[in-house]
Amino acid sequence: NCDRVEALLIELSARFISLAPEHVDREIQDAQRRICEYLGFDRSSLFQQPVEDPAALLLTHIYQRPDMPPPPPGKPDMRPLFPWAVEQLQRGKTIVISKLDEFPAEAARDKESLRRYGTNSVVVVPLPIGSGMLGALTFASSRERGDWPETIVKRLQLVAEVFANAIARARSDKALRES
Repeated sequence: NCDRVEALLIELSARFISLAPEHVDREIQDAQRRICEYLGFDRSSLFQQPVEDPAALLLTHIYQRPDMPPPPPGKPDMRPLFPWAVEQLQRGKTIVISKLDEFPAEAARDKESLRRYGTNSVVVVPLPIGSGMLGALTFASSRERGDWPETIVKRLQLVAEVFANAIARARSDKALRES
């Protein structure tokens, strides 16, 4: 199974290397779908810090099974719903929660938000860019997973790096065209 995941990761990386900026959004959503379907996840969400408001964390890409509760409409700022997770991400930490009871007491708001959206198990990976963070990538399950193998978490972190690089290139291209 790890070999097949590795092959999928190599394929995704190759697709993003020379991807035209106008195709980044479509490819991210396709990759989210493929990873979820392949690994049995119910949802993948990508949140970005907008250039004009780096304090915000907006939902920009989502793939989920049709029977999952819908996400908030528009591109809402997720900081009020997940304050503990945002703090962890800003420290560069990946969050791995196999069941909601694993959240610390100070993450009560995050836990309630996940429950509202039908999530019982989640991995949240920062989108690294330089020494900072461009956003976050999540993979979630409506079931308690029992565990998230470290090999899978490491590969999801690599996916986040690929996405972050593609987004950064697209943003740079847009800024260059606008100037």
